[in-house]
Amino acid sequence: MTDTIGAADDADIVDFLGAVMDVQRMISALTTPVAAENSISERGLGIIFLVHAGVDRPGLLSEFLDVLPSTITSDIDKLIAAGLLRRTPSETDRRVTRIEVTAKGAGVQQKSLQQLHGFFRAKVAGVALEELQACITTLRKLSGVPQSPVPNPLRKDARQPSP
Repeated sequence: MTDTIGAADDADIVDFLGAVMDVQRMISALTTPVAAENSISERGLGIIFLVHAGVDRPGLLSEFLDVLPSTITSDIDKLIAAGLLRRTPSETDRRVTRIEVTAKGAGVQQKSLQQLHGFFRAKVAGVALEELQACITTLRKLSGVPQSPVPNPLRKDARQPSP
């Protein structure tokens, strides 16, 4: 039987934080050029991904990203000006405005995914799918969020990483 996180010492926690930071840097190194090419921020690129996944109201984006509503409004305005998002009124509640990804925005998202996929193909070829799923499961346990609150629109089947 393996030890639980209770057996981890400070060195283990520092190693974990270092690994997480390495992954963050890798993702940033691959996605920042796509964002810069389109004159948007890394957070703007993240907003495109979230809107595509269904987090399509400014209030939801503000809550999910834990930023002020004015920050989200400013980010959305920039993404709209760049032709990557558009505002649409809700069909069921005229007080609600929804955000949609444009075809150009979907292209930016796809280019970003291609960058990440290329990395995984080239650098992580020795990692089995089961290992990747185990890593996702472990990260979910550590985050205390057993399942992402954001749906994965690319997941066409019911398969999810095992809990």
